[in-house]
Amino acid sequence: MNIPTIAGVRGTFEIFIPGVFLLINVLGFVYLFPYTDDETKKLLVAYSSSPVPNVLITVVFGYLIGVLLRLLKASVPDRCSAWYLRQTRRFRVKGRKTSSVYVTEPFPYIAAIGIMCKRSLPTDAQKFYEAVWKDRCQQDDIGGQKRGNRLFFNYCKMLVVSNDEKIATEIYIAEALSRYIAEMFYALILAFVLIFATMCFRKYARGRVETGLLFVLVAYTLAIIGILANFRYIRIKEVQTVFAASFKNRALFETENKASLI
Repeated sequence: MNIPTIAGVRGTFEIFIPGVFLLINVLGFVYLFPYTDDETKKLLVAYSSSPVPNVLITVVFGYLIGVLLRLLKASVPDRCSAWYLRQTRRFRVKGRKTSSVYVTEPFPYIAAIGIMCKRSLPTDAQKFYEAVWKDRCQQDDIGGQKRGNRLFFNYCKMLVVSNDEKIATEIYIAEALSRYIAEMFYALILAFVLIFATMCFRKYARGRVETGLLFVLVAYTLAIIGILANFRYIRIKEVQTVFAASFKNRALFETENKASLI
């Protein structure tokens, strides 16, 4: 299993960049907070102007914050993205309403993959879906609700990446992109709160709204909206990648007696 680390591409992409982004916003909040004492501001200036402490603190705390963001569930931005799409878009194919499964089904969207197979993929892919994926769409949660069958999805992913090194790279890239955007969603929300609080405190202390902070808020808002408008599609693309990899390595999923064509 390719674990994301600070020295690897996945670690930098998924963990370090979102962590550093949020760290910069936290430091900016502390520095711009109107009631921060001068000694603290001097320490922040010294930190930013000294290369060695700058790099050391950025790596340590940026990676720490990134790991904490990594612990947060990607299902929250996924559900928010689905809600946003339901409110802003109509799903039509050739003038007819298509199933809303794309914006209602929980990850890993196994039913949506079935629709994709039926409409767009060769017959062999559809047979593989019906033999291996179709009956594993959902499983009961403890509360009686339905949730996506993540265990089956992770099983397929691990089975493929442990047997096909080349296609494992594609799976890792798709997974890293989803995790990066999910972590940036959380980081942007927290950064938005910090900048908004900074602007409010400074307005109270100085009696005016600072245009620079307002521009930053607008930029963060647009970034959050962009994630909401696209995150579910990106996660569906991740599942499509795993499905295609599973189909390519379908011999791994054959039953012992090889009675079914997979």
